[in-house]
Amino acid sequence: MATEKQIAANRANAKRSTGPRTLAGKLKSSRNAYRHGLSSPPRLDTVMSAETEVIVRALIHGDENEEKMRAAAEFAAAHLELLRIRSMRADAMAKVDLARPDIDELQRLAALDRYERYAHTRRRRTAVKL
Repeated sequence: MATEKQIAANRANAKRSTGPRTLAGKLKSSRNAYRHGLSSPPRLDTVMSAETEVIVRALIHGDENEEKMRAAAEFAAAHLELLRIRSMRADAMAKVDLARPDIDELQRLAALDRYERYAHTRRRRTAVKL
């Protein structure tokens, strides 16, 4: 059980850790997820829809089971997302100057790992349903 001293310290830390307080700070932090667009679902366009359809048809082999079709569509979406992330990584790697690496560029590259792992996990878990 926590002591009174620990509880007081926790409360003091919580008061300091409330996030940005100024309007500028709140605006900046609200845009963090939009830096590269990977946190939002990709826009559905005709090319992506056609690619998804091709993958779904290849996976279901004529089996029109609704559950299997849903799993195949989810697999296709995760796979295309994985390809999009890897393409973004390749573009970012091409811009990095290895002679003088910029810390910000390297941190942005490292941030792509989380999105790639998430898409890979979604694809792997959906593959089990197929």
